Amino acid sequence: MSEQNSLQKIEKYNENKVVRVSQELYQLEKIRWRMSTLGYRLLFAISQSVSSIEEEILPDVGFEKQSLFKYLGLDNNNDKYNRLAETLVEVGQNMLQFATRKKNGAQVWQGYTWITAYNLAVDEKYVQICINPKVRKFLMQLNKYACIQPKYYLKLSSDYQNWFYPYFKNYVKLHQWKVSIEDLKNALELTDSPTYDPQKNKNANERFLSDVIGIRINEKVKAEQRAAKAEKRAAKLIEWDYVIDKKTQKPVGTLAAITQHTDINVTASAVKTGRSYTHLVFFMSEKTATVSNVRKEKDASQNQAEADMGKRQQTRKRSGKNQDMKSIMQDLFSSEPSAQAIPNPAFVPMPEKEPKRFNYDEDKIKEMAKMSKMTFAQMVEKLKLLHDENGYYKMA
Repeated sequence: MSEQNSLQKIEKYNENKVVRVSQELYQLEKIRWRMSTLGYRLLFAISQSVSSIEEEILPDVGFEKQSLFKYLGLDNNNDKYNRLAETLVEVGQNMLQFATRKKNGAQVWQGYTWITAYNLAVDEKYVQICINPKVRKFLMQLNKYACIQPKYYLKLSSDYQNWFYPYFKNYVKLHQWKVSIEDLKNALELTDSPTYDPQKNKNANERFLSDVIGIRINEKVKAEQRAAKAEKRAAKLIEWDYVIDKKTQKPVGTLAAITQHTDINVTASAVKTGRSYTHLVFFMSEKTATVSNVRKEKDASQNQAEADMGKRQQTRKRSGKNQDMKSIMQDLFSSEPSAQAIPNPAFVPMPEKEPKRFNYDEDKIKEMAKMSKMTFAQMVEKLKLLHDENGYYKMA
């Protein structure tokens, strides 16, 4: 271990303390990082532990061993020391990989290890970990980050669920995320798998949708595809159902688990280009039951301020249909999802009491600026956008 660094001891784990994961990690076309469920958990624990450190030199982190076993779900495992040792090796060997270009167009490949050393001993109280200072910015609190809490992600049981969850948290304010299936395969390191290779399996993308994403086509989607083909138009986006376990008849898979166990709802629709599915559109919304009181008070105060300035929208009587949707949305907050994918409020929006506020990320603003032949700054000024603490731009 580092002889110069101090040791920050972690005696007890706080399941409510926010882990801030940099949005810079979620650029599919540039960055790759993939681990097992235990690997993700350990990395998030390291991130949480160093998030408030302001010293220029990062201290080594010392986790109280029994607390770490419990956090990782290994406290009752007879092979817990070997499992923890394997996880430390995994975090040390699975590098953060970049593929970027210089201003002159030259391709650049870079790789950084997350940790540079560790010490795990049966007769010592602490597991010591030395963090690579070069990945500091990805582990520390930045202007752009996704906030995740252990009480949610510790319930996720697969590496796909743990990989996708921070992505969805990153995009939840935008409510939708469109991404190509090939980009996802590349980021998940599945491009070499014959199961998901269209050249070796004609149903490769369908298998990816069911096995990795956990969605299946339904009759509404099929009917819309037939109608779109007959009318020679693009098919409308309709949410697919979650995959159902044949034995239990309950939803399973990545999206169903994230909706069941975390603070967000996620559904998806697959987009066809020609005869093949090429893109996915994810629909995300926060569960109102999980929004903190501080956040609710802040939103209420902001809404009241707008109302006082005469911006209140005319009130409209809710229809019975929308009342039913409210009940459906509340069902999403239960501990167990229904046998069918429930309409996501991000996909079927309810009438709003206050004017809708749009959130934009930098890529969207750059795209809009390019189309309008404007600079990034000019577009921000034209739309009268404010930069919030989460890294998004929103209308003033």
